[in-house]
Amino acid sequence: MRRSSAALGLLLVPALALGACGNGKSATPAKSKSLTIVITAEPNKTLNPENGNSSADIQVAEALYAPLVETDPASGKLRNVVADSITPDATGRTWTIKIKDGFSFQNGQALTARDYVDTWNLTAYGPNAWKNNGFFSKVDGYDALNPTAPDGQTAAAPTAKEMTGLKVVDDHTFTVRLKVPFSQFGLTLQYLGLAPLAEAVRKDPKAYDHKPIGMGPYKLATDEWKTGEDIKLVKWNGYKATAPQADKVTFRFIQNGDTAYNEFLAGTVDSVQVPSTKKNTFKTDAPDRWLVSESAGNIFYFVFPSWDPAYAKPELRHAISMAIDRAAFANLVGLAKPASGLVAPGIDGQRPDACKYCTHDAAAAKKLFDEAGGLSKPMTINYNSGTSTGQTYAEAIGNMMRQTLGIEVRYVGKPGSEITDLADKKSLEGVRFGGWGHDYPSIEDYLTPMFKSNGDANFSKYANPKVDQLLAQGDSQPNPERAIQLYQQLEDICLEDMPLVPLYHIQDAYLAAKGVHPRNSRYTGVSPLWSTIDR
Repeated sequence: MRRSSAALGLLLVPALALGACGNGKSATPAKSKSLTIVITAEPNKTLNPENGNSSADIQVAEALYAPLVETDPASGKLRNVVADSITPDATGRTWTIKIKDGFSFQNGQALTARDYVDTWNLTAYGPNAWKNNGFFSKVDGYDALNPTAPDGQTAAAPTAKEMTGLKVVDDHTFTVRLKVPFSQFGLTLQYLGLAPLAEAVRKDPKAYDHKPIGMGPYKLATDEWKTGEDIKLVKWNGYKATAPQADKVTFRFIQNGDTAYNEFLAGTVDSVQVPSTKKNTFKTDAPDRWLVSESAGNIFYFVFPSWDPAYAKPELRHAISMAIDRAAFANLVGLAKPASGLVAPGIDGQRPDACKYCTHDAAAAKKLFDEAGGLSKPMTINYNSGTSTGQTYAEAIGNMMRQTLGIEVRYVGKPGSEITDLADKKSLEGVRFGGWGHDYPSIEDYLTPMFKSNGDANFSKYANPKVDQLLAQGDSQPNPERAIQLYQQLEDICLEDMPLVPLYHIQDAYLAAKGVHPRNSRYTGVSPLWSTIDR
């Protein structure tokens, strides 16, 4: 799941050291403000923002880097951060990006347009296999850097290392020419997976995987970070935009949500997301120290393996979806609502009943399942063994499958990264869970990553030329209402094909230490990094 929540926090006003009149004594220095934030996920493997697209990757990138633009948490409107202006031409195909003067990297190198262009070319270069490669698939020249081949065959070597669609105009200006017009492109530029890399990093990216040279509000407190350790950061005084209040930030990785929760109650951390096992007790466990997100900008799925012929029939996938009691499952998750489509509530274009196969109907599910020929083998449900709820959720869905469809179910627990790696290689046996949180508030961002044939979060490896065609039409449509209609058409196709079964949307709950007040916005969600601190 990928989530970007960079937005404006409160400006820390420096204390003034004023001499006391007549006695020569100085005022007491301002107390340093620190935060220890728990990330309930496997530790990051790299601090390269271009090679990470998980929620954990983005949370850390938010501290080390700065986006071109961001969503204003108060109004929901787009506003500039590093960008001075972002301007499309009359067709919406060529975009001119101007960056502000004065920004630099933490090694003293001035930030220029060249840093963006060279970084984006590195990310788009297929052999690098960086996770945010797919973002650039809309840029002219991307295909030459990413030759394709039929399954089972080896793709040819790239014929270029630079996309023809990126051009440096001057030190503060560059242009992006897209394959086709894309009206949403300006919104996408708030994604922190597009952050520029310093020249030294670009020359040897692997050498800087654990000692990043950022250009955001914080820098590493140590020379190098090691995977598995806390990520300790200190405020960087050279940052030219508004920074969060904390002077020191520690990101602590605790995979088990219950363990993280107990660490908070023991007073060892300042902020933690409430696990579903505690959704009924957190308000009494930590009175006056909890908050619930004003938004639910996410969706969670049951994911089919497109490479497995046992799940090839859409009718069989429909039957499995209809066998799921979403209301009961959402109640198990806590603070969750059943999903009835592929788009989160509150997003323009979201329809409350888009999915006709998302209503629980045991009799109809069984009939359709039998008509489709049933499963030719037991259903294997893969779950993340590193979480406190993975097995519980798997067994809940499995019991519904057994009781409604009469099939045998097996459960396999693996680390989340191993499940992802196996699925990426099309070698995972069985179904799994997946989730998504938008990088920018658009219906397009709930469709392109998961359902475009080369989408960078295409969990099921789904491909449908008609979907790709409608995405291109929606992207190029300058009229927002007409674009939404096109996106809704392709949502309908995806729901018919159903490579993913939508399950639920969740409002996240958090605990925060006394005197720590995480920002909570209906547009950008909860951000512990942007806490007001008055302790």
